Amino acid sequence: MAIRPKLRVSDVLETMQVKNFTIPQSASVLDALSHLIDQSLASSLVVNNENEILGIFTARDILKCIQRHYSSSDSRTRRDTFLAETKIKELMTTRNHLVYCSPSDSARRCREIMFQCKIRNLPVIDNGEVRGIITAKNLADASFNIIDTGGKKGFIHNVTGRRGLPEGTRINQDAIGSRQNRSPQQNMLLDMEVASFALPHPFKRPEGVAMSRRLYGADELSTDMELCEDAHFALKVVDPLTLPSNAVIANPDILNAAESADNVRIKDESRKVIGWGAPEVVEVGSTEVVSPTLSTSSSHIYLCVADGVGSWRQFGVDPRAYSHRLVENARKVIESDMQHRELIRHSPFDRDLDAVHPLDVIMDAWNMTNSEGVVGSSTICVATLDRKLGQLSYSNIGDCGLLVIRHIDNAQVGYLAKKSFQSNSSAHTAHSDLHIAFLSQQQLKSFNLPYQLGFTNIENTPNAFESPTDADTASISVLPGDIVILATDGLFDNMEMEEIVAEVASWEENHSVTEIGVLAEQLVQKARLLSLDKHKDSPFALLAKENDIMWGGGMPDDTTVVVARVTTAA
Repeated sequence: MAIRPKLRVSDVLETMQVKNFTIPQSASVLDALSHLIDQSLASSLVVNNENEILGIFTARDILKCIQRHYSSSDSRTRRDTFLAETKIKELMTTRNHLVYCSPSDSARRCREIMFQCKIRNLPVIDNGEVRGIITAKNLADASFNIIDTGGKKGFIHNVTGRRGLPEGTRINQDAIGSRQNRSPQQNMLLDMEVASFALPHPFKRPEGVAMSRRLYGADELSTDMELCEDAHFALKVVDPLTLPSNAVIANPDILNAAESADNVRIKDESRKVIGWGAPEVVEVGSTEVVSPTLSTSSSHIYLCVADGVGSWRQFGVDPRAYSHRLVENARKVIESDMQHRELIRHSPFDRDLDAVHPLDVIMDAWNMTNSEGVVGSSTICVATLDRKLGQLSYSNIGDCGLLVIRHIDNAQVGYLAKKSFQSNSSAHTAHSDLHIAFLSQQQLKSFNLPYQLGFTNIENTPNAFESPTDADTASISVLPGDIVILATDGLFDNMEMEEIVAEVASWEENHSVTEIGVLAEQLVQKARLLSLDKHKDSPFALLAKENDIMWGGGMPDDTTVVVARVTTAA
């Protein structure tokens, strides 16, 4: 059998017709609509008078524009003229957010880029010039063999018997019903047992970070959490909109593991006092729930990790300042949302307001932190569990990350488990059915330069920061028994994914599933141990070598892990 050569972007371009894929920035949305139709395009690059690229305008931008204004309360005359009056430069994706490929890239890599970035159009850049725009359809068209799709044989094999729907074909109601109606966990309310553990860089002192064990000296490795640039929290907040009208809510008493002096494992990281007359206490993750009525759907769970960028130390800036303030403000946003929901509890709008989304938490916390003039930068990941729908929503900026580990023999296993992987080299995972069901993106501008939120008013300091709109944001289904891990790069730079799965499998073999704090500590301690190993290349070292940077062994760093085990509510 002949081996087919790898399909590259240059090959795809040769199969495409030559079209005018540019449009001037002065064009209106209506002009763009006509242009896309005339040229049979899905997108066009927006250019200025010097033919420089300013951004990209897609068919989806037109649909968003129409939906936004034709569903508004504007007069009909105003709506009808909007497409002709609005300039595409107001709606386009700007140049600094464009993702592109090169002619030498493989078609497979382009499909991966489209999947990761959730886009359908890729400009092809060659020596500073655009050679075209490829779409998912172009990649698919170029992948087919003309013998397979042409002639009688191809038509009979692929089309005959599939053209025209049989009379009486109906819609499956489960396919268009709500997720709750089609979910195998219908009416199942989820909860989480949460724990966290953190350690600072092993060679960190108040005066700075040593570059090696030799320079650090013979002292015990650092465990002083006051020096840690990471910050985190795990909160369970009561939703006032789900409580009976006579419920009384007291102020939350939040215990943050990051602020615990002895770094003990804290299984229950927040408490809420609620009462009808005499106050009663519901504790997160506790085995004894005093008020089972409130353990139903009346709370939201939020998890957060952040990592301050250590390079600010060379400019005389404390790297802890920005990350710690960002996380503190994120917690305030969540608490403020709860208070706002309490204020509208008896208003006509008390059923129309969703709990604050992780992206909004990051956005508001970022605005608050920058308005306070805190200098520095940080990565951050925030996640929340919709307990009714079984949906874990998250937003992540930079190289923190989130992963979900699942037993694949679960009767309610999701499709993601079928796409996961497992190591065959580990004694723990070889006989385990644990798989990675989901892994978030870790965003990098280049090697060891993650996306980051930040602020500076100091001259000659970095200022090319991202905004929350650059976050990787998604929602995924979770099931009882899933292990959710949020962690800073100290974990992911030193442990391969299969090593993390093996550690979870080992924990399950040797501990009760309620001892979730043991797992959090186990992961952090293992990451630290591997970071000090000079003989085994870590994921960080392997990626460094791929980028022509000589690095061997592990990558010592601050490491924070928040672990949550998904359970059913009591």
